[in-house]
Amino acid sequence: MRKIAFLIAALSVLLSCKTKLIVHDFKADNIPNYQNISTFDSSIVNFVQPYKAEIDLDMKEVVAESDVELIKKKPESLLTNYLADILLHEGQMYASRYTGRPIPTVAYLNYGGIRTDLPKGKITVGKIFELMPFENEMVLLKLKGEDLYSMAEKIAQQGGDCVAGLKLSIKAGEIESFAINNKPVNKGIYYWLVTNDYVANGGDDMTMFLNRATIINTGIKLRDCFIEHMRNDFDAGRIISPKLDGRISYE
Repeated sequence: MRKIAFLIAALSVLLSCKTKLIVHDFKADNIPNYQNISTFDSSIVNFVQPYKAEIDLDMKEVVAESDVELIKKKPESLLTNYLADILLHEGQMYASRYTGRPIPTVAYLNYGGIRTDLPKGKITVGKIFELMPFENEMVLLKLKGEDLYSMAEKIAQQGGDCVAGLKLSIKAGEIESFAINNKPVNKGIYYWLVTNDYVANGGDDMTMFLNRATIINTGIKLRDCFIEHMRNDFDAGRIISPKLDGRISYE
């Protein structure tokens, strides 16, 4: 207690002193601390090892095979078209399982959320985790045509994106034509779109999605949708072979 009282008194004197202190020199030394690093606890390593081995095995599972390398590009690319087509298909399959639930006609997947390309040849679960490392979920949105038009304007400004179910012609950064199901988009009627919860809540500056009339949260991880879809195709002997189809043209 006496030491504490002495320190408090000393600090009081120093803090009350009006003398201006100037640092003229200082000296610094490295203090090694590697001697204080403890060794691995073998019991923890032994406990974790079986789980790590199982995860490693899961990550190495082959779920797809592609006859071409899938590279992300704008305005459209083999990779973006392939992923958007899967998203639209899975959104439609989900909706079809519920009586009266509307079927989405358009899919949007944010370009920035696609984190890597897919190689030619075998594709593993681990690669899909690299492709989509985020825990985003699939959602369905009921949007007015004017909000979809705002989405298309955003895509035009960005020079392209990852979409399915629509055809968009861009000239000098402006919309030249915009159609869904081969019909010009009607700004006054509603459409259903499938996307992820991140952009549905305004992520990547997609604030027009906040104007939705309805949102349906599926609770299904987007990554799981892709893995399951690819696995089913692979088991059926189908090889990934996407094509460019002009869904987004840019001049």
